Amino acid sequence: MLIQCAADFHGRKERYEKFVMAAKEIKPDLIIIAGDFGHVESNIFNEIDAKIYGVHGNMDGDLSYLKDKIEFIDGKKVVYKDITILGTGSSYPEDIGKIDIIVSHVPPYKTKDKAFFGMHIGSKWLRSLVEEKQPRYVICGHVHEDEGYMKLGNSYIVNCSLGKKGEAVIIDFDTEEIDFIGF
Repeated sequence: MLIQCAADFHGRKERYEKFVMAAKEIKPDLIIIAGDFGHVESNIFNEIDAKIYGVHGNMDGDLSYLKDKIEFIDGKKVVYKDITILGTGSSYPEDIGKIDIIVSHVPPYKTKDKAFFGMHIGSKWLRSLVEEKQPRYVICGHVHEDEGYMKLGNSYIVNCSLGKKGEAVIIDFDTEEIDFIGF
């Protein structure tokens, strides 16, 4: 199963256009957006033929106008084709149980969270959750200057922040290949 993900569009139309073009070419099964949408016209997603999950970022206001295109999973646990996904943000479900993917705008502490001034700005709470639950993937963003992926225990931490030139990140859930497009 192919998952296309990104974070930190910040309302930049050209970033969305590149992301949608990649989706039309790659034809992912699932799309995950890890926050900082900014303002975007909802019709930009019309050409995407995949389920889209998202969480809010620190720069996002009211995104309810996108609810017909994107299912926001902040504080929810959802299942997509036998894959359990937890969306984090200002809240999370009490009974977390087994999870395959965590979607968070902020990375776990000391994992792809190094800001330009050298300080780690990730979430300590999220790191503890990842260490305890060991999901296969944590999809996050927020730290534009530390995109990429690394392992924490058995979990891949994927910071899919688009930065200035990124287009999309593709995760092959079956082979565990991770491809950064345009970075």
